[in-house]
Amino acid sequence: MSDTIPVIPAPRRELSETQEILLPRRSASRVDKPEATPRDLVVWVVAGVATVLAVVATVHFALNRETLGFHDAYSHLEISRRVLASRTTGIAQLGTIWLPLPHILQALFAWNSTLYVTGLAGSIVSGLSYVAATVLIYRIVVELCDGRRSAGVIAAAVFGTNVNILFLQTTAMDELPFYAFTLAAVYELIKWAGSRRATHLLNAAVANSLAMLCRYEAWVLSAVLAVCVVIIARQQGHTWRDVRGLAGVWVAFGAAVSATLWFVYNWMVTGNPLNFYNGPDSSKAQMARRQGDIEVGSWPKSLQAYAQTMISTMGLLVLVLAVVGLVVFLYRERLAARALPVLAMLTLLPFYVYSLESGQMPIGIPPVNGDLLNVRYGLIGLIPAAILIGYLADQARVGVTARVSRRLSDGATVAVSAAVVAALLGMSAYVHSNHQVVLLRESLNEEGSQQFQIEAENYLQHQTTGPIMVNLVGNERVAYRVLDRVIYEGTKSGSQNVWKKALADPNVVGAQVLVMRNSPTRGVDQVFYFLESWPGLSAYHVGFTNPEYTIYVRN
Repeated sequence: MSDTIPVIPAPRRELSETQEILLPRRSASRVDKPEATPRDLVVWVVAGVATVLAVVATVHFALNRETLGFHDAYSHLEISRRVLASRTTGIAQLGTIWLPLPHILQALFAWNSTLYVTGLAGSIVSGLSYVAATVLIYRIVVELCDGRRSAGVIAAAVFGTNVNILFLQTTAMDELPFYAFTLAAVYELIKWAGSRRATHLLNAAVANSLAMLCRYEAWVLSAVLAVCVVIIARQQGHTWRDVRGLAGVWVAFGAAVSATLWFVYNWMVTGNPLNFYNGPDSSKAQMARRQGDIEVGSWPKSLQAYAQTMISTMGLLVLVLAVVGLVVFLYRERLAARALPVLAMLTLLPFYVYSLESGQMPIGIPPVNGDLLNVRYGLIGLIPAAILIGYLADQARVGVTARVSRRLSDGATVAVSAAVVAALLGMSAYVHSNHQVVLLRESLNEEGSQQFQIEAENYLQHQTTGPIMVNLVGNERVAYRVLDRVIYEGTKSGSQNVWKKALADPNVVGAQVLVMRNSPTRGVDQVFYFLESWPGLSAYHVGFTNPEYTIYVRN
């Protein structure tokens, strides 16, 4: 009988992506170098050109005093400055309607009076976001096209040379940070789909979480991308147990953190976790006061309005090429894992149409309705359009390469890419020179409608001293240059809000100036409503009046 003991092999375990993989110990003298990857110098060229375009556009529009036309731009800048430089500073000054991240980023610059007054505090944040978005579009297309960089250059040019984007990135609006973080999430998801490395999924979740703190559209896209995560995980061959874990990473780090923080913040500041949705100054409340929006309840009108908005901001040629690119993309990629994040972005387009039809969001675009309003909402379509056009260009290049020599093909590719960039820049210059920049026209129209606010602002700045009591919502332009003296809805004494006491007796807060709005078109504000018949008003005299505003100055 043999003394040999049979060796029983250990049971084999399947390793999931989240389990630790133990590697054999190696000699200390042996160093494994990471696999070398070719350096992409083109991405630095793309970043450099985008930076130059951002700076040139900002200087041009700033010198023409056109970066501060949007009424909302004043709101964003005022919120940002109040956080660090106002009568009462602090995180509560972020407010509960606009999402906070763009204001936090702008606050890094808005504390400086020059950057605040000129609007450059917003231009810096939007400009950096524009450069990041342009680079990310390039990288996404290069990833989709298996490393072919000419397609990425064309895609970046479609986005980066759009004259409406170039104007928007000079303003303090919050779209560009949203674009940048969303594109970062999409890029990391595409990398995860190709590499199966969970680090990319975590990076995507964090980027999406930041996008959710920029604009509410990201909340909708987050849900769509969650479905994409599940589908991609299954396509990678993960078990349902692992799929649940990977989806949990997305939900926890990509959605739950931001949403929970925003709910808690709203509850702490106002006592209502949904104040951003149903509060007195929410978009829902503002839309309830609007009358005569012909898109509400009409799917054809809503579809026509949004389609016209996309054409006006993107151009008909870009839109047509994007549709052709989508057909080719679907034919070549089907529902491949790496294609899903790109297709997910397209779901925002019907979401905007639904928002119009249900009365949650207004858009003004001739000839569907009256004046220009919120036309920038159509620009979200430029992101997938640029990606799809870059992909289309790559497929055309692949077809040409199959028929000619590689050297001729490479030379032609460089020439075509340069020609496309030059043509796009020429088109943007032509559109601007012919005063067809639709976002700029909307901005100038808004500035023209603020004339009475500008008059009141000038009086406050040059003819008054001391604390100014003003209902800031709806009167942002009036208070813009005197913000540091303003007593408004968010003013506190210690930890206590004093606005209600001020509406009962302005002497409690030492108000030297009272600003009242009684507008035939925009209605009355809280200061007029509560103090117009206040007996103590006799201690003040009328220092300024116009068809919308009456300003009382203490005797």
